[in-house]
Amino acid sequence: MIKASSLFYAIVISLLIAIVSSSLILFAYLSTIQFDNFEMSQRLKLNVDSGISLLLSKQSIVEPNQQKTVDLYGTKEDEVFLSRKTWGAYELIISKAVFKNQQEIKIAQIGYFSDTIKKYSLYLADEDKPLAVCGKNIIKGTAYLPKAGIKRAYIEGQNFVGNNMVDGQIKESEKQLPKFNEALINIIEGYLSKKEFSENDSIVEIANELSGDSIKNSFLNKTIVFETDALLSILNGFYAGNIIISSSKQITVSSDAFLDNVILVAPKIIFEKHVNGVVQAFASDSIIVKENVTLLYPSCLAVIKTTDVIPVSAIVLNENDSISGAVFCFKKTQNPLKQVGVILKKNTFVYGQVFTSGYVDMQGVVVGSVMCNKILLTTPASVYENHLLNAEIDNTKLSKYFVGINLVEESEFKKVVKWLD
Repeated sequence: MIKASSLFYAIVISLLIAIVSSSLILFAYLSTIQFDNFEMSQRLKLNVDSGISLLLSKQSIVEPNQQKTVDLYGTKEDEVFLSRKTWGAYELIISKAVFKNQQEIKIAQIGYFSDTIKKYSLYLADEDKPLAVCGKNIIKGTAYLPKAGIKRAYIEGQNFVGNNMVDGQIKESEKQLPKFNEALINIIEGYLSKKEFSENDSIVEIANELSGDSIKNSFLNKTIVFETDALLSILNGFYAGNIIISSSKQITVSSDAFLDNVILVAPKIIFEKHVNGVVQAFASDSIIVKENVTLLYPSCLAVIKTTDVIPVSAIVLNENDSISGAVFCFKKTQNPLKQVGVILKKNTFVYGQVFTSGYVDMQGVVVGSVMCNKILLTTPASVYENHLLNAEIDNTKLSKYFVGINLVEESEFKKVVKWLD
């Protein structure tokens, strides 16, 4: 005869077995869900990365300022939404993969990895005049110089100091500079004429100042364009991301304002002392950078001279300024009396590319490359042509991973400059 307690034990054991079995089934189910989610997440990441790789390649599927859905493997199960957009002198690419209720997005700012950047430290067009160097002048890397060559000079009481006038190869330059990238000129002219502003942008009319705002606009949103016909002062505040600030007259940036990857557009742009940030600034007249300004990579300062109204258009960097990225001036007008130039005063530092279809007045340091038609040296006593005094141009210190912009050629090697959100 079975005792009543045995039935109780059997029920308890059965209950324990049911709990354990249910736990095992639930654990297996949750593990399966977790594994499926992990697998889906990995698949989305791979698809997004494949989309980025496609956009970085030499492809014609997605053209600039286009959006397309691409079936990566022809199965209709791995589709990505790809888009390209010009962003100043650089380009933005966006890759988005979606599956059920999950998605993965990557946004990259890209530039061009060009051998030309590393091919020369100085390219001086041949105008039948030699380059004269004096003081503690340093040129490291390959230098393309006029057929007349390079010589020592004595200016401001200073002889050339050093053993080698060029620490590297010397090659002959051509009469004309290598042809400037017309596509880049057209893009910047589009900003200056407001043709680059599209109907999809959010246009915000403002008065004569920006202050007290903290605005960060994702590149997944519409571009915010702050626009005015007045003299504009950016007094303070934080402006980051997908933002363009445009004035028909002049923009002045105060040291209390912080700009991060923002584009400035005006005939004249002034950076006050101690400004810090990352910015692309495009002007038709001039860009004045006052003392102790730091513009981090990938910043870009560009002047495109299209009219003969102003005799000289220039980018002026003052003492203790530091710019990482690109600095360039281009003259479209054929009038020889109208000039463009880049002026680097004492203790200025540029890391990257310097180009001008006019002159460079160089008394600072460039780690990277300088390309110009002529060099001017302005002293209290006089102005000397094709003279360098206590300047430094060193291409050997430029990182082999530096990604610049297409100034004189259409490079096929696109590289990520920075990841955005």
